Amino acid sequence: MRIIALTGGGTAGHVMPAVAVGQSLRKRGFGIIFIGAGGMEKEIAEHYKIKYFETDSVKFIRGFSPKNLKIPSVLLRARKQAAEILASHMTAAVFAKGGYACIPACLAAKKLGIPVINHESDFSMGLANKLVSRFAVKTLTSFPETASGVCTGNPIREELFSGSAERARKKYGLGNANTVLVFGGSQGSAKINSCVYEAVKGLTNLGEIVHVTGRNAPEPPRRKGYTAIPYADDIADLYAAAHTVVIRGGANSLAEAYALGKRIIVIPLPKSRSSRGDQVENAESYYKRGMCTLIREEDLSATELIRAVAKENDKILNAPVNEGVADKIADIIAAAVSESVTRR
Repeated sequence: MRIIALTGGGTAGHVMPAVAVGQSLRKRGFGIIFIGAGGMEKEIAEHYKIKYFETDSVKFIRGFSPKNLKIPSVLLRARKQAAEILASHMTAAVFAKGGYACIPACLAAKKLGIPVINHESDFSMGLANKLVSRFAVKTLTSFPETASGVCTGNPIREELFSGSAERARKKYGLGNANTVLVFGGSQGSAKINSCVYEAVKGLTNLGEIVHVTGRNAPEPPRRKGYTAIPYADDIADLYAAAHTVVIRGGANSLAEAYALGKRIIVIPLPKSRSSRGDQVENAESYYKRGMCTLIREEDLSATELIRAVAKENDKILNAPVNEGVADKIADIIAAAVSESVTRR
């Protein structure tokens, strides 16, 4: 069995698309391992029963930092660790999803002559993917505007297309009115939370509200038609029940909501609190293509949010669009493996 190494980490945005591609590779008879740097990728990989390996962590800190002086020595050690993992599994290819956690495995693959395919989820390419794209046999992107890559779209986990609206309605006591799902990422968003708390009366006049607050959010208000939960381990069911979603501008959230046919309201994390303003760029791209309503965080208010939800309620729901991106990428990886074998 040929083994493909998935690598990347730091955020779920780097890990979940890799898992989606891994699911498609398994259907093609490949074995899968995951190489990370000890972040949330370890827990996610283990949840999906993907054998996980870890290297030392190499992270560049923007601006001057004494910690950056340690990068060369740590990187050499991490590359050696990754090379041992790749060689011991006779790895046929590496699929990299970006983030500093992918760099050791990609550099090790380059040294060993193993083909690397990398994928960028965001509108603009991150630092790690910029580096890896210099020697990758193929660089793939989610956005058609992203330079230096082939646009495939963003891979989505297959289970998101099999959620049960009925199961969510039963669990959360939802009726048949328009349901609005609000979530601000895995840690929640204080800005979005406070706005929803303030707007809760007006929002519940428009439909049922399910609000994923994050685990450390202040006590939510109590009101009929409003359900607050700290964490959602049934996001596929919640998506299935939702008519409209209110989300941040992460590439994964946008791709999932659009593929599932939801009305989308995006409140991107502003550039001042994001490494390179990627959420704003992602949201603007979707907005320009008529795929969402955009509220900039500086314009966010209870009145504006209620207005946006009311406007979305008047729109016709889209049909789900499963473009098979994960399968497309799996085919590209399989082709790279075949070409590599032929060259040898």
